[in-house]
Amino acid sequence: MIHGRMKAASILAFTALIGASMVLARPAADEPKKLADNASFDTPAAPVQYFSRKQVEATFNHETNSETLYNSDYGSKSYEVKASRRVKELPAETHSVWTDVIYVEKGAATLVTGGKLAGDNVTPKAFPDGRPYLETHTYTKIDGGERRRVSVGDVVVIPNGTPHWFVDIDGPFWFFNVKTR
Repeated sequence: MIHGRMKAASILAFTALIGASMVLARPAADEPKKLADNASFDTPAAPVQYFSRKQVEATFNHETNSETLYNSDYGSKSYEVKASRRVKELPAETHSVWTDVIYVEKGAATLVTGGKLAGDNVTPKAFPDGRPYLETHTYTKIDGGERRRVSVGDVVVIPNGTPHWFVDIDGPFWFFNVKTR
């Protein structure tokens, strides 16, 4: 019974996380909004995206080609949903445009935020198709910063421009990451 309540709480927390990210992804207040007579937007709505538990777990377990569940093409819709997994420490990073909204689903890790990216720059120069890789900058570590332990059920919002890094991973460490402008 307790496990069922915990799972229900996880689902509710993730639903709230997605709702919060959709608010963040809304157009700026100064952008015009057109309403039809029936109080709905006059532009077609994007289709609802559904991912079964099997698809989500396959993504967390790296049984798919990417950790991305849904990619809005970082253009017209301005968000992406990832099922991210860490079993070891990866480079520290910062994003120039994107805010990360993270919900921890499994495991625990220490999240280092702030400070200064340091060590070796491991940022790729370009995407495989040749486009320059400009949005995310990665280095081997962070000097300074605030350390906090994050675990199942925690939600963290990391604003763009903030260095962040997961260390001391008790894994597998699974987290949903909604990247939004």
